[in-house]
Amino acid sequence: MQADRREGTTGVSGYGIIEQTAPGDHVAGWAEQIRTLGFVVIDSGFADDEVQDFSDRLDHVMERQVAEFGADNLQLIGDSLMARCLLASDDRFIALAAHPTVLALARSLVGDYVVLMLQNGVINPPNQPHGQAAYHRDLPYQHFVSSQPLSVSALFCIDPFLAETGATTVVPASHHVAAFPSDVAASAMETPIAAERGSFIVFDSMLFHKAGRNTSDLPRRAINQMYTIPLIAQQISLPDALEGRYADDPELAPLLGYPTSPPGSVNAWRERRMARLRP
Repeated sequence: MQADRREGTTGVSGYGIIEQTAPGDHVAGWAEQIRTLGFVVIDSGFADDEVQDFSDRLDHVMERQVAEFGADNLQLIGDSLMARCLLASDDRFIALAAHPTVLALARSLVGDYVVLMLQNGVINPPNQPHGQAAYHRDLPYQHFVSSQPLSVSALFCIDPFLAETGATTVVPASHHVAAFPSDVAASAMETPIAAERGSFIVFDSMLFHKAGRNTSDLPRRAINQMYTIPLIAQQISLPDALEGRYADDPELAPLLGYPTSPPGSVNAWRERRMARLRP
């Protein structure tokens, strides 16, 4: 009964298999893992000094936003551990949003036309309650399953993701299931994701996940980026937040949502259509 036993190209053996996904490059392999399991960890390629630069800039943006809105006000609305729309405050974060490997992976899953839906710094402080510590989807309140991914999240690890620092915990393959699993099943399946400083945790945004409890002495920080189909609205209008910057950049303008932002009037809508006809 096992005469058809086979050896895969990487030494994976099996029998009774008459169909198999063809091997591809690294991006194709990572995309296959996300489609199946829901997540993958990849190296960003940034040197340590570059990661430290992002770290310093994230802290600076957080300090600025606290000063602008007020610490008490941020605490009141439950937003004191989030630095939002980083690239509007510091152009250096454009390089993170346009990371070529992450973009290639997002496009292989979502489609060639992806829009940056958000870019937020997330801070998980030591031994403090965290709003992200409950299971959720990055497209929250949605209980359906789609045949193709609608959104991909890329969590850039400013600090190491370890059990003691509050590593992100996922319910593997839960992006395939409309309802959240029972508590018993979720507890049995939940998987913390270990990732080194400077890594990306890339996952289907419909995967149920949560932040772990940080029992270390230092904050665990990350930058979350979501790449979506153009039909999903941005959390904050990046064209407005950027005040027109990069509107003429043929590579960045679509990513930042310039062509897909809603026109402000009927004539503006028609002018946009006319512009497409011009050489």
